[in-house]
Amino acid sequence: MNGSNDGIMSGKYEDNPTPLTDYNPAPHHRRKPFATNGDKFALIMVGLPARGKTFIAHKIKHYFDFFHSAPTKVFNAGQFRRKLLGAKSTHKFFDPKNEKANKTREDIARKTMDALIDWLRGKNADDAPLGRIAIYDATNTTRQRRKWIIDRLMPVLQSHRNLIFIESVCEDKEMVKQNILSVKLSMPDYEGLDPKSAIEDFKQRIEHYKQSYAPLDGKNDEQLSWIKMLNGGENLTMNRIKGSIPGKLVSLLMNLHTFPRPIYLSRHGQSLYNKQNRIGGDSGLSKEGEEYAKVLAEYVENHILNPKESIARNAKHSRLYISTMQRSIQTTKWIKHTVQQDGWVSMRPRRFAALDEIYAGKFDGMSQEEILKQAPEECKRREKDKLNYRYPRGESYADAIERVQLVALQLERHRDPVLVVAHNGIIRIL
Repeated sequence: MNGSNDGIMSGKYEDNPTPLTDYNPAPHHRRKPFATNGDKFALIMVGLPARGKTFIAHKIKHYFDFFHSAPTKVFNAGQFRRKLLGAKSTHKFFDPKNEKANKTREDIARKTMDALIDWLRGKNADDAPLGRIAIYDATNTTRQRRKWIIDRLMPVLQSHRNLIFIESVCEDKEMVKQNILSVKLSMPDYEGLDPKSAIEDFKQRIEHYKQSYAPLDGKNDEQLSWIKMLNGGENLTMNRIKGSIPGKLVSLLMNLHTFPRPIYLSRHGQSLYNKQNRIGGDSGLSKEGEEYAKVLAEYVENHILNPKESIARNAKHSRLYISTMQRSIQTTKWIKHTVQQDGWVSMRPRRFAALDEIYAGKFDGMSQEEILKQAPEECKRREKDKLNYRYPRGESYADAIERVQLVALQLERHRDPVLVVAHNGIIRIL
């Protein structure tokens, strides 16, 4: 091997793209992977007001954005309406008999769709088509409107299977009422209005939409790709759902619900390695860590299991998630696991390897000073890009995100309070 090439062939990993040289005129540039593989998807929300559509849309956005590196954006027709017309739209604006308002609402739908299509057509730095997921958040309750959506989007998408309707149906009147009270009263439309008048106005808005509402069904919409959620996730029905992204979407929606409940995140108590400024390892708690464990148990008893006020349906059914590492296990050892009258064990610990700390590989158990002295270049690489930096023979934050998503889906599924006791990197991800 010619000596002039030794640097290029040394095997050193560089986070930056390989520099263009005479030896390598077309270097391999490391690109961030996209879950969509360049495909464009459009997810269309369907349903009456106060059915959790916007909540679901944003859950989908965060899931694909964060866990699957898929650029995702929500286009909310209500926000476009308020930008164009201002807030304070009463139920009369949504009355199908109001012809002037109908034309305005159609114009808002077009502007929202135009913005969505422009975004879907975006390209990346290489001027190559960029895979994206766009979410059209509106009622879309008529077949006429849904046909218009299909006609607008099909020239933009690679396949009719990339257009998926997501309908949220709620037959539980109490759930609708709670949604109105907890979310809709804080809308800009009702700012300064007394709650009773706001509730009455919003109920009339719902009645206007009901007049022309045509739910998705297997007979009339058999050729479309759609997913229907009933009562905040109690039942899920789907039609013509195929492929990787649609499969991931179904996995999320199967675990999703609209019931409020708290999730508590706690780092483990100080470990012996923490005290020695060492990273990783599987050491037990220090004296200070033991004290934290006792304080945490008191907090659980007084604030999670027996709160003065709780948004959860049954605080006694609280759950406990921990990692498999000693410092996490020991941090929760003072928490009581009381058997309730219905047989439920409060705070029964469930151990997940997916919640273990990011593995430091060759640096596991070393102090920060030792790493800086023995591998200064590695320290520089990590400081430059902590998200993607991978410890030699270890993990990166990006690797940990991949495994933590399985736990995140389970957290979405639970309707009871959950306490997660894990590690610094994992808590940041959650």
